Parts: sequence; C-alpha cells; structure tokens
Amino acid sequence: MEKILEIRRLTRHYGKIKAVHNLDMDVGRGQVFGILGPNGSGKTTTLSIIMGVVHQQSGSYSWFGNSTGTRWKKRVGSLIEVPNFYPYLSLVQNLRIAAAIKEVPAGDIGRVLEIAGLAERKNSAYRTLSLGMKQRLAVAVVLLGDPEVMVLDEPTNGLDPEGIAEVREIIAGEAEKGKTVILASHILGEVEKVCSHVAVLKKGELLASGRVEELLGSDRLFMISSPETGPLEELLVRSGMIKNIEKNGDDLLITCEASVSASDINRFAFNHDIVLNKLLPVKKSLESHFLELVR
Repeated sequence: MEKILEIRRLTRHYGKIKAVHNLDMDVGRGQVFGILGPNGSGKTTTLSIIMGVVHQQSGSYSWFGNSTGTRWKKRVGSLIEVPNFYPYLSLVQNLRIAAAIKEVPAGDIGRVLEIAGLAERKNSAYRTLSLGMKQRLAVAVVLLGDPEVMVLDEPTNGLDPEGIAEVREIIAGEAEKGKTVILASHILGEVEKVCSHVAVLKKGELLASGRVEELLGSDRLFMISSPETGPLEELLVRSGMIKNIEKNGDDLLITCEASVSASDINRFAFNHDIVLNKLLPVKKSLESHFLELVR
C-alpha cells in the first residue's frame, strides 16, 4: 500500500481535555477513509492538524512521505470550515475568488460546477442557493485545481436526506477516479455507504482502524422468536453455538460463528421441541459495531 498520509503519536491537549492523544493512523492511496467518533472525540482537531490549521504538541504527520515543507498543500483540497462566500456575488464570481486564493487556474471553474451539479446556477447569487447547494459549492471549492486528496470535515452536516445523497454521490464519483478521500462524520450510515476504510476515535484516542468489512467481522447475526422464548434462550446459551445473545422485545438477537447457518439454528430448536416463528438473518451494521466500541 502506498501511504498518502502517515500519523504517528499525534497529540494535542487543551488543558485537561485530550483532544487528540498518541494517535497513529495510515491512509493509503485510493482509499475513502472515514474518521468516526462521538462529539468531542478529536475528529475535527485531527483534520485541522494534518491540514496545518492547528499545531500538534507532540507527534508527527507526513503527506506523501515527506514530513517537512508545505508543497503537499497543492495536492490536497480541504473543507474544514465552510468557505466565506459573498452572498450577492454569483457562483462563478465566488469561485474565481476561491481560485485566486488557492492559486489555481480559473479555467477549472466550469469543471467543478459540473461535478457539483451547479452548472445551471453558475450565474445565480450565492444567497439564492438552498443549504444543500451551498454545501455542494463548498465541495466545488475543494475540487478546484483537481487535488489528489480531499479532506472533508462533516461534509453532510445539517443537510436533508436529498442533500446528503448529493454530496455522497460527489464523493463516490471522485473516489472512482482514484482520488483519496479522508472524511470525518458522525452519520454512520452514510460512512458505511461510501467509505472503504474507517478509524474510530473516542476522547482523542484510536479504538479501531481498518477496512469496513474487517471491522464488522465474520460473525453471523440472526433475529429469532418463539412462543417459548425463555426456554429457547437457556438452551442456546448452553449450546455452545452462539457467541452473544440479546433480548429485543419478544425477539432474540443472536450472534454466531460464521460456520453456523440458519438451518443449524432451526434444526437445534426443532430437536428440542421448540418451534420458531421467526428466523431472520441480520446484517451487522457499522453503526452497531461503532456503538459497541464507544460504550
């Protein structure tokens, strides 16, 4: 794996608050890397440090294998805070200002407006845009100059479902081109749809990191119920077939080894004279795994 970003023992405290503490993390080329965590977990601080907005107190980070200098900034586009757009200027005029600040050609404006789905509104005043359009324009600024890496802090925060889907499509489209995307988010369902890798933070420390499917593991989950739930639960606990069992109303959510099938569960119950009236496979979600980690 070619490393785009390498973080080693990165630390930033604010008094007694450990915003980031001894953080190690690697991001490879072409990954869509999600940084997850509850509020106050250090997501924004981490992104601010690696973009040079905030200075770490100890530890290091390096872009493209180089820990010195700022030449990497030409290759990385970021959205840590929403840019200050001028409400009475058009989208094109605002992007010309952004292009000048980023020192990239203004000729790239048409391309990024097309990607953001805003080409038809290019001459509209910024103040006339919906919240979702404003966020897409902010992402368009990130895309100016066609950077190799996109760094996005809560890119769908505050958006309605349609706006979330629009921003997700932009991210997925750029990832298909081979770009590396690093994003912080608390909307776990969206992260699961777009990210190939994730890191989970809590109180500034790394709890887990890796490919999404690896973190979810190979365990199989089933939702089952029976008129004899009590005896069934006792039998399953003693059976050695299951790793975990939880009550969910009148149902039981059971976690099994990958080798255990629905047929095995049904046969086990039948052999003990118990009839199941529900036996459904359940896909383990990133959200459920996240909640297990941060508890």
